[in-house]
Amino acid sequence: MKNRLTENKIVDRILKIALPLIFWIGLWEVLSLLVSDRLKLFLPGPFQVFAKWFTVGFTPTYLEMAGITLLRILVGFLLGILVGFLLGLLTHGLKIVDYIFAPAMKVIRAVPVVSFIIIAFLFVDVNNLPIVISFLMVVPLIWQSVHDSLANTSKELDAVSRLYNVGKMKTLVQVKLPQILPEFFSSCVSALGYAWKAGVAAEVLCTPAKSLGHIIYSAKAALNFDEVYAATLTVVLFSIIIEVLLKYICGRILKKAS
Repeated sequence: MKNRLTENKIVDRILKIALPLIFWIGLWEVLSLLVSDRLKLFLPGPFQVFAKWFTVGFTPTYLEMAGITLLRILVGFLLGILVGFLLGLLTHGLKIVDYIFAPAMKVIRAVPVVSFIIIAFLFVDVNNLPIVISFLMVVPLIWQSVHDSLANTSKELDAVSRLYNVGKMKTLVQVKLPQILPEFFSSCVSALGYAWKAGVAAEVLCTPAKSLGHIIYSAKAALNFDEVYAATLTVVLFSIIIEVLLKYICGRILKKAS
């Protein structure tokens, strides 16, 4: 019975991965066959893109550029988590800090990414621009998550703390923070996607010499759209791998904390 349940789970996992891939790649292939010869330039088939990816995707130069892009975005992402978390704590504990920073966080969330890229390009070195943009995308998301989660746990816990004469700092560290961990980790996973897309967009618009964005822009300018799709495939794969790793790490931390 257990073996059969295990086999069913394995089959379900395989189908969950294989069916969407087969469907969307098949649809992509059909569309590429249906478009006119002139449009085939802009919509190459999946097998042409995969062939291009295997040809260029594992060359030393390509891997170096992909690694640099990954490093930049991770730096911006981690800095954004740190600053967003600290701001969440400060705006929760100090009203004056909340009055000052809460509007700024909301403005940052409302401003289009392209506007930030264009403005930051005037003041920031092009090689550091993806770090800054990724950072700006992450900070308000993490801040909102920490600030709101702490606010939702505050009233009852504060009353209990006063009843038992437990200090605010001790209540925060030992009671409140463990309670908000699931929501915080969930926001980190969401923020990672925003950081990755915004960071690559910054590279495409500002084209630092060593970056995946530079590869995408150069391929588009040369009308090599199979390479554009191949570089985009690398971006997608990196994003999926990092998200899976982040979820795994967060899950392990939650298990130890529980």
